Amino acid sequence: MITPVVIDLEWNHPLRGRPYAPGLPGEIIQIGCAKLDDSCRVTDTLDLMIKPVYYPKMNKEIQKLTLITDADLATGIRFQDAVKRLRSWCGEDDSYAFVSWGPDDLLMLERNMLKFGLDISWLPKTYDAQLMFDDMEMRENRHWALNYAMYHFEEKPDGAHNALADVLSTVKILKHLDLAEGLTDDYFRCDRRDD
Repeated sequence: MITPVVIDLEWNHPLRGRPYAPGLPGEIIQIGCAKLDDSCRVTDTLDLMIKPVYYPKMNKEIQKLTLITDADLATGIRFQDAVKRLRSWCGEDDSYAFVSWGPDDLLMLERNMLKFGLDISWLPKTYDAQLMFDDMEMRENRHWALNYAMYHFEEKPDGAHNALADVLSTVKILKHLDLAEGLTDDYFRCDRRDD
């Protein structure tokens, strides 16, 4: 039995007019996760604020969207410690899979881990809830915003646009889909690594 771990990330960008760090289009500042049981109920959550190194000041556009402030970032932990806590919280075995709204979070996680010299080989299979929503519900072969999926199912968001709130909103969408089927179909995978 695979334990679904719904994951969402928030990342910061450099201030307007400042350059991007090589290989880092965004620096992760928050990791949110929820473990689900076989009935798509949340059994545990993880919410980690990260103190950025490359983009230490909150980009005002990101702050407006997420409500994350410079003061919040100052309370964060190192990215390396956040990844260690994430891995420990998930468990050391292969009995879980990540589920994210679209492929961007996995790609950003991998880029940040590589930038910080961290091993990415332990990352589990990752499934695209956005693709599941389109394939199982809409059937239009397009990308859908999480807010639209919430509207479609007449669900209410779980607070401001931040990692844990978006995770809990994604869980609400997954309850309307056949997640068990989605986790057995490689069509919905966003990771490209060999097994």
